Amino acid sequence: MLVFASICLVVGSGGLGLIIANRIRKRPVELRQFLTALALLDTEILWGRTPLPEAFANLKERTDDSWRDFFGELEERLKRGEAAGYAWNQTIKSLDRSFCLKPEDWQVIRDIGKGLGRSDRQEQHKQIQLVQQQVSLLKEQVSTWAEKQAKMWSYLGFMSGIAAVIFLI
Repeated sequence: MLVFASICLVVGSGGLGLIIANRIRKRPVELRQFLTALALLDTEILWGRTPLPEAFANLKERTDDSWRDFFGELEERLKRGEAAGYAWNQTIKSLDRSFCLKPEDWQVIRDIGKGLGRSDRQEQHKQIQLVQQQVSLLKEQVSTWAEKQAKMWSYLGFMSGIAAVIFLI
């Protein structure tokens, strides 16, 4: 019985460490997916001359799961008559828990909403390009940090389980 409990403790704490490590590894992936979505949004606005609700509908169809929900909610909010900047910020508030992004990531992403629907296509293009550069730099920094942190949490989970077993025995 003691052996079974010890194994459960090590596996449980190791699993928790792996879950945390997985969330850390998802952060750069989500930033990369957002960069792709920004490029698509820029194309829709600048070259397609697509109205924002339709642009968000197109993005919803062409992005990955987390961002699909994000752009889907944006589309719905704009169709209800909300201003683009307000809808952008409210969508961030309502869906930020479903992402693995940190507040500093959201701050950069929030900057896009300031100019959406308020200025002409060229100004929106410039603002999207600026945010793309910022997110790209952020993604590079996060990638190296995330790999180190993920390894640490993976090892820490199992090691803490082993330490707890040794302490309890």
